[in-house]
Amino acid sequence: MIISTFNIQNDFKKYKKDKSKIIFKYLRDNKIDILGLQEVFYMCSRDLKKLIKHNYSIFGKYRFRLKLLFLTSNEKTPIITKNKVIKHTTYRLPFRPSHLRRVLTNVLVEYNNQIISIYNTHLESELDSVKLKQLDYIYNTLKNDSNPKILMGDFNLKIDNPIFIEFIDKLKTININRLSIDEKTFKESKGNKAIDHFFYSDEFIINKFNVVKELEISDHYPVLIDLDIK
Repeated sequence: MIISTFNIQNDFKKYKKDKSKIIFKYLRDNKIDILGLQEVFYMCSRDLKKLIKHNYSIFGKYRFRLKLLFLTSNEKTPIITKNKVIKHTTYRLPFRPSHLRRVLTNVLVEYNNQIISIYNTHLESELDSVKLKQLDYIYNTLKNDSNPKILMGDFNLKIDNPIFIEFIDKLKTININRLSIDEKTFKESKGNKAIDHFFYSDEFIINKFNVVKELEISDHYPVLIDLDIK
């Protein structure tokens, strides 16, 4: 199974359809089964749906109600997949006192006659106190999920942040591991520390992964993972 996480950057005011075409080409050329995107705004989502409609489906709700689709900050964190989807849910993460809502998207997919739970998120960018609430919510959600699990997204946290270290340690207690991405995924980061992360439960084996440096459409690099289920 090929999975990728990619913050495509919200360039709402400068958006051109070529961006959605490049995302689709990345999806198709790498034979990606599941793609988790962050910072997806209405126009890009609309164009992606048209491109993928014959081979893939896209799931996930926006931060705000549909009547606010054209609000610049109204993003979603969708999951695109060609696998059979059994169920999909968008969870609303705690976000106060920040002004921006955040979501956790979940799909249950069928793969090799097993049900796998895929999660995709994009956390608060500024306040660690809010990030901590969101991490706790995600941990409790995963703890109550009995399926093999994958969690990915833009966490806006580096590996040396104490609250992220605590989150990683808590996930280990429920047999969920962090993929050791030891290079930057946000282009403007100082040093080789990722803020885009990937977690997987013990049912999976990682074959290989890489941070893709060739795409120029975002201020983030996508992470591409090849894995199998035991």
